[in-house]
Amino acid sequence: MRRLSDVELEIIENGEDDWVLFAHVMGIVADSSRTTLSEPEVLEIASSVCLDLCESGFAKLGRYTDKEAFVAWPESGAELRRRLRNEIDHPPRGIDRELNLMRIMVDILPEGLRAWKQEP
Repeated sequence: MRRLSDVELEIIENGEDDWVLFAHVMGIVADSSRTTLSEPEVLEIASSVCLDLCESGFAKLGRYTDKEAFVAWPESGAELRRRLRNEIDHPPRGIDRELNLMRIMVDILPEGLRAWKQEP
């Protein structure tokens, strides 16, 4: 099993009991950097970390909706990367950018929690 980065560990820890807002992931990325990152840099790194967690089978990306709560996206790989970029760039009608980044979420799967608990 691969070692988890400090950022991944913090994301998984935050997702132990609830979904992790993409905006929160961005905050974790920004706080973990030794240098000040621009918003596009934070967005790119946060996207990559979330996609890596999904690729490893540790998490699912999706969106919170008022009607259905969390709805996981079925895509994977390059399709999931495109979906995430599209969801970030084109929020649903009536949702501003900030709220959009709070409605995109990461759901930590049992495999992710196991990997987190096995880290030294």
